[in-house]
Amino acid sequence: MWIDALYSAFDYLIKVIPPIIIGTLIMDIMVEMGWVNKLGFLAAPLMRFGNLREEIGLSFLTSFGSSAAGNSMIAKLHDDNHIDRKETIIATMVNSFPSGIVLSRDLLPVMVILLGTTGLIYLGIVVLIGFLKTLLALVAARILLTPRPSGNIHTNTEKITLREASVKALKRSRRSLTRIVVTMTIVSVIVFQLMDTGIFDWAASIMKDSFMVQYVPAEGLPIIAGWFASNIAAFTIAGNLLETGMLSPKDVILALLIGRILASVARIRTMLPYYVGIFSPKLGVKIMVVSLVMQNGIMLGIVGFIFVLF
Repeated sequence: MWIDALYSAFDYLIKVIPPIIIGTLIMDIMVEMGWVNKLGFLAAPLMRFGNLREEIGLSFLTSFGSSAAGNSMIAKLHDDNHIDRKETIIATMVNSFPSGIVLSRDLLPVMVILLGTTGLIYLGIVVLIGFLKTLLALVAARILLTPRPSGNIHTNTEKITLREASVKALKRSRRSLTRIVVTMTIVSVIVFQLMDTGIFDWAASIMKDSFMVQYVPAEGLPIIAGWFASNIAAFTIAGNLLETGMLSPKDVILALLIGRILASVARIRTMLPYYVGIFSPKLGVKIMVVSLVMQNGIMLGIVGFIFVLF
């Protein structure tokens, strides 16, 4: 029913909007107090290699705590015209490694309990995917971008208190935060209503018939099907099949990776409102597409590597 979809949309918004707001405010407070110059050096070598502004390094570091907060910092830099669209897209991809660390950290207890050593190997692959995505983004940045000046976002050297900086940050962020919250709310409601109509289930049924399924034993197909419900469902099914000996660790890892690739369509239901909400609709869709293409391309390469060499 539409009311259930509406409830799901707001349940999703309650989880993602707070870290976005916090990340945006933190970025502005750091700018107001001049902390950008003081903390940017921590990730400066990576940023210099990719010809990125050192201020983007703050979002990279923040993403180790919350990817939503880190990406909202990038969006803020873009909204304030400190970085262009190309640099914004690349900077978002650079944050993939810390985001992979956060995902693996959150899944670690579940994976150890359900899949043991096999689960740890899978999480290691997840981290590797994020690392390779970040590495490719930095290489692309070095080729596509020219060196940018850094540390000049805030030229006011007057010292202010944290309270004064917070007040100024609230004033500066009010417009962008309003746009983010309104856009994300509207898109989330629409997407979750579409989910209620079954359109994503229809798209998922098409993906299940992909040629990639032939590389997974028949016993592993429930794992792929589980991905279209949730990652926890897929992990639970994988754990049961591994424990009963119906699948080897290699087959479980392949099924999980292939299922994750095929379930990309299902993940759009949460990725779309996330990226469109943080960034503008056009830019958000571009970032989502680039992220999915890079991630799935890397996973396909890893699947091929495992299938051929192991």
